[in-house]
Amino acid sequence: MFPSNDSFPVIKVDNQCTIVDCNTRACEFFGLETQEIQGKPLSDYLNTGCGTKGSFSGESEYIISRFHHYTGSVSDVVIMWNRDSGQEEHFHYLTIFDVSSGGSAADNTRSESIKNLAGRMAHDFNNILAGILGSLSILREGDFTGNEYDELIDNAEEGVIRARRITDKMLLFSRGGANPVPDMHTQPSNPIQQDDSGRRPDGERLLLLDDNPFVASTAIGMLVTLGYIVDVVSEGRDILAKYTKAMEEGDPYRVVIMDLTVEGGSGGLETINDLLKIDPEAVVILSSGFSGSDAMLNYKSLGFKASLAKPYTVRELYEALNTALRR
Repeated sequence: MFPSNDSFPVIKVDNQCTIVDCNTRACEFFGLETQEIQGKPLSDYLNTGCGTKGSFSGESEYIISRFHHYTGSVSDVVIMWNRDSGQEEHFHYLTIFDVSSGGSAADNTRSESIKNLAGRMAHDFNNILAGILGSLSILREGDFTGNEYDELIDNAEEGVIRARRITDKMLLFSRGGANPVPDMHTQPSNPIQQDDSGRRPDGERLLLLDDNPFVASTAIGMLVTLGYIVDVVSEGRDILAKYTKAMEEGDPYRVVIMDLTVEGGSGGLETINDLLKIDPEAVVILSSGFSGSDAMLNYKSLGFKASLAKPYTVRELYEALNTALRR
């Protein structure tokens, strides 16, 4: 059944991304009657990437777009995309949140849109966390081997990947939607096998910069699993001191991983140039939760050998290390 709530514009599309129906607010938003919209391609009105949704799953997806009104004005919009899984022929519902600023009336609408959007994102996030926490709780309480164990691990990892997609869109929205965020996490990763191509370290030293103890502890565990001996610092200046001392002692660090930003201190962006002055051949990876930032998108021009978006798996860490060490 088509949603009757007219608080926000809602469009119903089929699997070919053709508009099937819309509510009253959507007609007002487009400045058209229902019969003028029905049967038209969604791409005539909104740039959503529709047409690539053939494998779209049941969870919500958030798309940032721009709409050119018939009046000549332009709106920045966030579109929440949901599938109606109750239909034999799958349809999708797109709820449009106008987040443009303007006069007092427009600002009131924007405020309501943002509050409603935040609530829906939080709801979706909690659903994802429920799946992750549930899978981990089952693992803690049960005794699993083989396929059952792998399935629970995959479920938890898939939940993190889905959560990452939401945070990527939130970060993109916070930056004004200027750059697309690369989808760096598409499916759960396979375990690294001993015969995998690529190098495996044998006690090589690695220096990690991260000011979050929880993230740093997790990263250390991953790196130790991969065979590295890890030192960790929480401030960019300490990177320079430790790196210099290790070189002087003849036991240099093979790789450095730097967090992009450090609260109240110098992060990777402020430290990379000074480190390259000490060692122009330093192998440095830039890591950040701001995956769509200019620095992460243009890491090579800044002197980094690879980038690593948080959160990441052991497999993704392994691949970033191999990429950096091959350059």
